[in-house]
Amino acid sequence: METDPNRSIRKICIVGGGTAGWMAAALMAEHFKGAMGQIELVESDDIGTIGAGESTVPPFLQLLAKLGIDEQVFVREVQASFKLGIEFQDWKRKGERYFHPFGTIGAPVDLADFYQLWPRHTDMPARCRISHPQL
Repeated sequence: METDPNRSIRKICIVGGGTAGWMAAALMAEHFKGAMGQIELVESDDIGTIGAGESTVPPFLQLLAKLGIDEQVFVREVQASFKLGIEFQDWKRKGERYFHPFGTIGAPVDLADFYQLWPRHTDMPARCRISHPQL
C-alpha cells in the first residue's frame, strides 16, 4: 500500500475515557497545538465514574507543567491529596508487608533511603532502634 505524502492526518479518535484517555487527549492537543484537524475522545455513557481513589506517580507533575496547568490550582479544583506510596500486605507471605514509595520520602540516612529504615524500626523497642539525627 502506497501512501500519499500530501495527505496528512486530519483526525485522531481516542477510544475510552477515564484518566488515561483524557490525559492522552490533553497531551495530543498540547503537542499538535492546532496543527492537526481534530482530536476526538469517545467514551461510553454506560460506564460511570469508578470513584475509587485514583493515584498518580511523581512524573504527573511534569504532565501538569507541560499542559500549562498550575499545580496548586489543580490540587484545589480536583480536591487532590498527595500520596507518598502504597503498602502491600501479605506481599511474599502472610503477614509480610512491602512499601513502595512514589519518589523520595524523607532525608537519606547514610546509604539508605529513609523509607527503607523507618518501617523496620517502628516495632522495635526503643533501645534497639537506630539513633540518627534524621530519624
